Amino acid sequence: MSKQDDAALAFVSVAGELPEHEQEGLGPLTRELRRVEAVNQAFYDAYRDRDIEAMSQVWLPSPYARCVHPSWELVVGWNDIRESWTELFRSIEHAEFQLEDVHIEVAGRIAWVNLLAYVTLHTEDGEVITASSIATNIFEHTEGQWRLSHHHSSSFIEDELDDDEDPMDLDPERPPQGGSGMGGIN
Repeated sequence: MSKQDDAALAFVSVAGELPEHEQEGLGPLTRELRRVEAVNQAFYDAYRDRDIEAMSQVWLPSPYARCVHPSWELVVGWNDIRESWTELFRSIEHAEFQLEDVHIEVAGRIAWVNLLAYVTLHTEDGEVITASSIATNIFEHTEGQWRLSHHHSSSFIEDELDDDEDPMDLDPERPPQGGSGMGGIN
């Protein structure tokens, strides 16, 4: 085993978020991807359950942590982020999530997750809100565990097209694509 392999294995053994039986047969990168996936899911579970203590376990308690909720301004530092979640939880009775197109990358001590989240929120007023968002979650490996240091979620509306519609035909002001003689680069 090389020194690089030894270092990777030492790094992996420190994290230890997966049960031992789930680590058998996995390479170091796969183990880290699974650990990040588990922490990312714990974030959405804490949101769903409106559990600020569980949310606190996921987030890095740092003054440089960042959070952007849909239609909110940037929230900086764990104390203010915690207060933003507390405020959100006060207005939500129940939340349901469907996560799709989840992509996870790990590079050393940093990992990021990009995903689509389909959300149904039930408010204390009895209102039901459905929304779709694109989210990026950035995690930092510190003190033996992955912790969320940046969450950015932006709302988006999916256009529903008829089966025979081409999305390129929807904007008459859009210039034609390609045709420059340079492989489509304009």
